[in-house]
Amino acid sequence: MFKTTPMLIGGALALSIAAPARADVTLTMNIPMPRASSFFVGVQQPWAKAVEEASHGHIKFVMPAASLAPLSRQWETITSGIADISLTPTEYIRERVKLPTLAEIPFLAPNGVAASVAIWRTYVKYFAAANEYKGVHLLGLWTTGGNVLQTRSRPVTQISDFQGLKIWVATPNMAKVIENFGATPVPQANSNMYEMMSGGIVDGAVAGMGALISFQLAHYTKEITIFPGQLGYTVQSFIMNEQKYKSLAPADRAVIDKLSGEAFAQMAGQGFVDQDNHALPLIKQNGIKTHEASPAFMTILRERVGFYKANWLAAAKSRSIDGEAAYDYYVKTAQESASLMKR
Repeated sequence: MFKTTPMLIGGALALSIAAPARADVTLTMNIPMPRASSFFVGVQQPWAKAVEEASHGHIKFVMPAASLAPLSRQWETITSGIADISLTPTEYIRERVKLPTLAEIPFLAPNGVAASVAIWRTYVKYFAAANEYKGVHLLGLWTTGGNVLQTRSRPVTQISDFQGLKIWVATPNMAKVIENFGATPVPQANSNMYEMMSGGIVDGAVAGMGALISFQLAHYTKEITIFPGQLGYTVQSFIMNEQKYKSLAPADRAVIDKLSGEAFAQMAGQGFVDQDNHALPLIKQNGIKTHEASPAFMTILRERVGFYKANWLAAAKSRSIDGEAAYDYYVKTAQESASLMKR
């Protein structure tokens, strides 16, 4: 008969005491946008908190006081190991990452949560095979809350109202949209939005409602035009250093994975929607007038953004992706996901 001896018990106890506990993990998350912005308040900060809580404090984050690189260099900041995690507007990686910009086409998705969830599901189903994120670990995709048109003086309620306006835009495609509408686009980085609106360099901006807070546009915006299906979205990528991700213990990767992908898309999309909603009281406080584009107005606008889909389909073809199938799937999924947004 097998007998458990005091020596065996003592040895097992010694081994259990000697076995090293898994070391805490500290990840450097770069913060490239202002800390009052939706990017930090609605996305990076709550995600880091969720990871810390899910890991019971085992995974911790260091967030440098100043960005470790310009917004346009976040991909390189991650691949070089300067930071472990950051975000980047897809605009700055457009030559490398083309497919997720499907979600930027105007008037397709009812809200930012639906757009975010739909573009993630479309990525998994159609885009992942193209390997556009080679060199980094993609944590998630999401979109801003949805663009409106904010103007400093006159309202825009019909196509002729665009004539003579200079409008700040974030992307080349949105520049083409605004040009097709009859205005003069002024493409600039997000960091320049406040200066251009406050200084009267532009007459308006294509941005989300959250910009009333994030970029203090509430002091300069007098009119807002709201478009059913939104005047497009801006797609964002949340990325991690690939080697750092692979170096994590399986249990740590499991925590990261659980809060990535679709879970992240829904959280981040809602984060932007929430910030947009926080800006709504500023509309009344600052006497800003709002206008919803009429069906007749929308018919004209939709005709003038047709190039957007054509350009995206060409990009999908260059990646050997069935663009029409992916497009239809995204639109269908976005409509079906509308109710995921919390009011």
